[in-house]
Amino acid sequence: MNDKEITINNVLRHSMHDFLNSLHLIQMNLDMGRVEEAKKLISNYSSKCNQFFDINNIGLPKTNEWLQTFSMRYNKMTLVVQTSLLSSGADKYDAALREYLECFLQSIYPNLRGYQEQLLKVHIKMDEQLEIQIEVQGDWSSQAWMEESFTTLFQIEKQVNTENELKFKLIASERLE
Repeated sequence: MNDKEITINNVLRHSMHDFLNSLHLIQMNLDMGRVEEAKKLISNYSSKCNQFFDINNIGLPKTNEWLQTFSMRYNKMTLVVQTSLLSSGADKYDAALREYLECFLQSIYPNLRGYQEQLLKVHIKMDEQLEIQIEVQGDWSSQAWMEESFTTLFQIEKQVNTENELKFKLIASERLE
């Protein structure tokens, strides 16, 4: 993990780099006559943009910022974000969720073994209650991951804890109004 401060310029440079790579990939597929593949890429990029706006709109802008700058800080891992958002009003959980995600990653990141795919999946679900399904797949040395929550706003429901997979759910302590 890189501990230096992430500036707006860093974020913009990183975003522009990713955007150009995406455009080149679409252009390459079009040049090869693979129109359907190009359409799928455009659809995937559009979905990512929609997720960004949806996460902000439910009241999680700090968490969203953390998710959007993830690859700048944790370049040994790939992040996959999914959303199932049917309501809003998660504002009071935002800072605590962002802090929990950061502390969790800091606790496992030093133990990752190189030359293996390391995947972090975050699925944010929100209907009557906010739930965040977190799954880590990869290879790391044995370690005890965070048992306790840093706040009373979330309960932790453990599902899997092996050397190749961690899976748990953070559940908001209160129903949304």
